[in-house]
Amino acid sequence: MDFLKAILSTLVLAIGLPIYLIFGTLWVFFHRINSLSAKPRLVWGSTPIINNKYWSEAMKAKGFTSETFTLDFYSSINKREDWGRILSEEFSILPHPFKPYFGFLDAIRRYDVFFLSFDGFFIGTTPIWWIQAYWLKWAGKKTVMLPYGSDSYSYRSIRSTSLIHGLMMSYPQAAKNQDLVEQRVKYWTRHADFQFSGIMGPDGFGRWDILAPTILYIDLDLWKASQRRSQADGSTEVVTIVHAPNHRGFKGSEFILEAVKELQEEGLKIRLILLEKLQNAEVKRILAEDADILVEQLIATGHGMNGLEGLASGLPIISNLEDESYMLPFRRWSYFDECPIVSATPENITEVLRKLVTQPSLRHSLGEAGRAYVEKYHGLDSCQYVFGEIIAKLKGERDSLINLFHPLLGEYPKRSPKISHPLKNNRIPN
Repeated sequence: MDFLKAILSTLVLAIGLPIYLIFGTLWVFFHRINSLSAKPRLVWGSTPIINNKYWSEAMKAKGFTSETFTLDFYSSINKREDWGRILSEEFSILPHPFKPYFGFLDAIRRYDVFFLSFDGFFIGTTPIWWIQAYWLKWAGKKTVMLPYGSDSYSYRSIRSTSLIHGLMMSYPQAAKNQDLVEQRVKYWTRHADFQFSGIMGPDGFGRWDILAPTILYIDLDLWKASQRRSQADGSTEVVTIVHAPNHRGFKGSEFILEAVKELQEEGLKIRLILLEKLQNAEVKRILAEDADILVEQLIATGHGMNGLEGLASGLPIISNLEDESYMLPFRRWSYFDECPIVSATPENITEVLRKLVTQPSLRHSLGEAGRAYVEKYHGLDSCQYVFGEIIAKLKGERDSLINLFHPLLGEYPKRSPKISHPLKNNRIPN
């Protein structure tokens, strides 16, 4: 039976794909546009990364027709109402394997600017993945690349050996797919109209059109700063540390657990909460009501969405920001010198945690600076500004955005006072 299914699938592809290519080319021709309108129609997908929701909603609030269109969604951590169109729910008369092909053509008809990862848009894993950029260009559409990780990390192209090993621990299978990943990265780096890669930029892309430490933004109306302001110092009252141990090797979770254990054995009163398999609403509640410190990651350089959530909640955040070959350009030509995230590694996490646990006033000053930092650079207004500038560039209204966040040449960092915090290059002074 499996053999017959394989034969049937091969025949369908052999007959169907040439017909689809002819039909698709005609479809593209009849739905092409000459230039972007004043308010082009935006689509975000097709991989269901929650960032797409935040980006899309921000631009919709700015007056754009903007929606997500994804293959499906991760029901264990997200809700159906987080998403717009979902391919698995559409084209009900079609068998599922055919839906991506028609979803792609339908998107060409409905949208003008495609914000996508290096997975491509629906047909990115099909035998005709290579046609995507050509059809989009012929139709007059624009593409903006927003990588998220496994879509574009080719391990052999990563500069940090520690990051490679952390990824090997969490995603060993991806090491066998490097040729395919590299092929996609080279393809889209060449053909995309714009590339916004954040901290991932130095690891194999060779291109970024904006220099910023992250591509992530957050709805600050949904993340209120914690009012806890606990005076606990670990001697008489308990200090609560939280950590989300998904991607454990990538984040160095075992070193965090060991550091907490060592401090507890020293006699410090510490409670550790692991944020595992929780809906976003419960994570939000814990950060607002229970947490004193959030440890995000110790292996990968930079921070992710969990770090932004902690900053928005007014918590001191710990991430690995030690590798100056990554971080120095973002301090020099962007706004990262204002970021109050505390840097730590597996080797010094115990000492960094000890300082934060025993100094509540330090925690409070970092938490206040963190909230101010995300309000200045990572709220939805910042998201609207950045993607608005990208769209202006796509329409030919901007020559370059490479200095958009330059501390001397860029206008945006100067719109409000520089964020003040007690750290030096993200390290706690002695």
